[in-house]
Amino acid sequence: MPWEAYSGLLNIAGTWMYEAELPVALHGETAYVATTDRLLVFDTTNQETRQTVRPEGGEPISTLTRGARNKAAPPVVTEGAAPLVLAPFLIRQAGVGTQAARTSAELVATDAKTGNVAWRLSLPLPDWTKGAPTPLTASVVGAAGNVAVVTLAHEGTTFTNASTTYAIDLTSRRVLWSQETFKATTISGGVVVGAKRKTASDDYSTAAGYDLTTGAERWQGQEHSNLGLRPAGPNLVLLYARDRGDYRVEYKRFLDARTGEVRQNNIPAASRCQHDGASVVVCWGREQVIGVDATTGAAQWQLPDEKAGRIAPKVTTVWHGRVYAKTANGTVALDSRTGADLPTPPVIAPDLINAFTGIAISKSGDDVTAYQSAS
Repeated sequence: MPWEAYSGLLNIAGTWMYEAELPVALHGETAYVATTDRLLVFDTTNQETRQTVRPEGGEPISTLTRGARNKAAPPVVTEGAAPLVLAPFLIRQAGVGTQAARTSAELVATDAKTGNVAWRLSLPLPDWTKGAPTPLTASVVGAAGNVAVVTLAHEGTTFTNASTTYAIDLTSRRVLWSQETFKATTISGGVVVGAKRKTASDDYSTAAGYDLTTGAERWQGQEHSNLGLRPAGPNLVLLYARDRGDYRVEYKRFLDARTGEVRQNNIPAASRCQHDGASVVVCWGREQVIGVDATTGAAQWQLPDEKAGRIAPKVTTVWHGRVYAKTANGTVALDSRTGADLPTPPVIAPDLINAFTGIAISKSGDDVTAYQSAS
């Protein structure tokens, strides 16, 4: 894989840095690799970068150099007969005449089949960005139907809580709505779910859901400290937070993404969750793995299992009913419905996979390699 796919994201132990996210999306045998200043269209069959897509409205506010940490979020591939690859860029636009120079965001939609740019859209930036120091971040949270959701945020100190979320109509190529001090996490059942604050300087936030097409508020939860939200399949969102009144009290919950209703409390593994494509959501973290019902959040199985003499593997991804993972004994695959070991271990434990390609850290641990999928 191109160095941009893993630059600054691997540690000396040959594993991902904490909370590192592979900045790659797969479509067929093509890998789309995002950075803050370009999108690479990489053919995994011949190891060639077919195209490099760059913003055109101005100069990127940051450029990735080899060895520096790639802070770009993964691009998003839309569904449907004419899929698009969506990637946002933050750019500086030069002043013209009496118009002062300014920073803006450019959303680039690339044809997923050809790698050619289909269209570009300039997004208006909110007032809070004028006083915010870099780094600003822009990411595509997801897409459903003909609507995509883009979030602009600041990662720093003074402006840590500043964020704005946009809903984009992919057909008319316009902003449907925007919501200040709202950082979207996922789209589920026609609802955009994320963390909402009263103001950018507020220390507390609530989980909230907004209608995907209209922006109308669907629900809002209680205020928490250190609130975090993660996608957990088509119906659920994983919430982890601390109590506003007593910081010692920690919450790990599954919420119904459509209503905000608490489905399950005290989730044991609460770092990352992934849907198996059928009926189970697999969550892992803190040396635990759990499989839960994708609708109710009820536990189906859990590792480690001391009675059965089974340990918890280190999960890399979940796909088509399989949980791919690593152990000290090598790679393993589990049945996502039962947690049972499948009889034939995979050659690799991919971090990203589709029907054509699997992407994983190489055996040397210093780069990332694309492999042909067995399924």
